Amino acid sequence: MAEKKAKIYEVRKNEGVKFIAIPAFEALGLVHHGFSTRVGGVSTGPFKGMNLSLNAGEDKDLVEINRCMFVKAMNAGNPDVYTVRQMHGTRVLRIENRDHPTEEYRQAQADAIITDQPGLAIGVLTADCVPILMIDPEKRAVAAVHAGREGSLNHLISNVIERMRKDFGTLPGDLRAALGPCIEAGCYEVGDDIAQRIDNHNPDKKKILFTRDGSYFLDLRKMNHRELLDCGVKEDYVYHVDLCTACAPRTFYSYRKSNGKETGRMMAMIMLNEA
Repeated sequence: MAEKKAKIYEVRKNEGVKFIAIPAFEALGLVHHGFSTRVGGVSTGPFKGMNLSLNAGEDKDLVEINRCMFVKAMNAGNPDVYTVRQMHGTRVLRIENRDHPTEEYRQAQADAIITDQPGLAIGVLTADCVPILMIDPEKRAVAAVHAGREGSLNHLISNVIERMRKDFGTLPGDLRAALGPCIEAGCYEVGDDIAQRIDNHNPDKKKILFTRDGSYFLDLRKMNHRELLDCGVKEDYVYHVDLCTACAPRTFYSYRKSNGKETGRMMAMIMLNEA
């Protein structure tokens, strides 16, 4: 009898809040983590469900309630989650302690957060872009990454791993990385200008860019997967939540699906356990 393959991810629901967890992360016994969905929460209108972004245009009090609900659903205690103002760039921000309130970081411009502080929750927000959570179990450090198109084209993942190497002594071969729900290639049409940039600068262009009916489509997930491997992360340590945000509007927020109109954001959160 063939051995049953372990699940790469699990969709869970706790107190009405649906989120996604990576069993391989949990097996390390080092972190609380999760990728949220829009199911649950108190948001209304175009944000209906569990919008977790303070910058999407919704009443911030409702967002704070949603954030508490999400963290509680993961049984992570009641920490404030450190988030930043994401700019589709390559800046990596390190949070060194909990002495500074989360509010002081919310306007800091960055697209990745790293920390080695137990009990300090970090998160990034997405509505089609690729959310990536990383763990270095040897140096006990974590990262939360918002890999949009521009960040991916400009090697955000490489910046994150290099920063973790400098700050924590991280070896890429020790890292575990989970790529959460994002817009999949078949739903992500891009223009000729983006296709040309990839054609000029990416040796794996045939693996991440394809044409259909004369249009170009970009595989952001595979693009970041390749970058992780090129940086030295082991393929067996890369985990995918292969769910498309644009194909499941009742489960996920999608900027593309909303045609650029107001919509909420999901969160990918990770926190080192306190000893």
